Amino acid sequence: MTETSYRKLNITVMKPILFFLFSSCEYNPGVSEAFTKYRFKEGVTTITIPGWVIGMAANFGDIEKNERELLHAIDKVRVLVVEDEDLNARVNLHKEFSTKINRNNDYEELMSVKDENDNITIFAKMDESVITEMVILVGGDDNAMIYVKGEIDPELLNDQIKISDKDKFLSLGF
Repeated sequence: MTETSYRKLNITVMKPILFFLFSSCEYNPGVSEAFTKYRFKEGVTTITIPGWVIGMAANFGDIEKNERELLHAIDKVRVLVVEDEDLNARVNLHKEFSTKINRNNDYEELMSVKDENDNITIFAKMDESVITEMVILVGGDDNAMIYVKGEIDPELLNDQIKISDKDKFLSLGF
């Protein structure tokens, strides 16, 4: 086999593999853009925790059954926090990314809180009766984004959030 034919064969074999890798990688408008833009900036902390680590921690932690079920339902958590005061004063993640997150109308706004200095919105992507993705976006005096992927039963979240309202946190009508 000549070197040229070897290269052609190599490229022919690699194309489908590369296509699979890039097409299987998740891209979430707004979320991916925020992490790409801010992950290497001075004063910004980003953390990605794969589901197997969360599941392992759930197995070893001293937690209740519902908490363990919730943790096992999570496939990935990504956190972006702006910790630098100067950068926090110049950035507003909520203003910059809230419309981008729901650009394709894939997410439902579960909760929105606005006060003088901060905006907080919780977005969720639903698949039948489970939450497949959730984004908590904070902007203003404090800036953060938390992205959670998995198959989360809304009732598991309700059980963990202590709210006195009889309808609890998520009233999705399932």
